[in-house]
Amino acid sequence: MASYILRESLNDLGLPTLVETNDITEILRINNWKYKYSYQASKILLEDARDKNSNLTYFIDLHRDSMNYNITTATINNKQYAKVLFVVGKDHEGYEENLALAEKINKELKEFSPDITRGISLKGGNGVNGIYNQDISPNAVLIELGGQYNNITEINNTIEILSKAIFESVKGDL
Repeated sequence: MASYILRESLNDLGLPTLVETNDITEILRINNWKYKYSYQASKILLEDARDKNSNLTYFIDLHRDSMNYNITTATINNKQYAKVLFVVGKDHEGYEENLALAEKINKELKEFSPDITRGISLKGGNGVNGIYNQDISPNAVLIELGGQYNNITEINNTIEILSKAIFESVKGDL
C-alpha cells in the first residue's frame, strides 16, 4: 500500500510514477524458485517495465525493515514517522551512482529532520545480495520505509516528506 501512496504523492508533485503490480510470488512459483530468488524474479519485471516504458528514469524499490519499532520510528514535533533507510548494493560496477542518488535524497530528508533517516547502508560481499537490481540503472534506489511494526499513519507522515525529498533530488532531470 505504501507504494501506491508514494506514487500518488509523487504524481501530485508533478513526477509521473508507476507502481509494479505483478506478483513476484507467481514468478517464483512458475520458475520453481525459492524465496531467496526474489530479486531474480523482480528483475524480470523491472527489465520488462523499463523496456516497455522508455521514459522511465528512476527506479525505487520500496521495502519495510524487520527491525524493532524503536529503531524504525521517530518522533518529530510530537508527530510519529517511519524512519527511512537507504540500502545500496556495492557488488556491481557503477554502484557509486546509485549511492550518489541515495545520498541526495538522504540529504533532502535531513533538511526536514536528521531524525527521519537511518542513513545509508552499503552492502556487499559474501552472504549478501550486494546488487539489489541496482545494476539495471544508475538511478535505482532501495528504500526501507519504516518496519513491520509501523502503522499507516507513520508511513503516510514519512511519505509526505520522502516524496518531496525525492522530487527535490531529481527535479533538475525533469
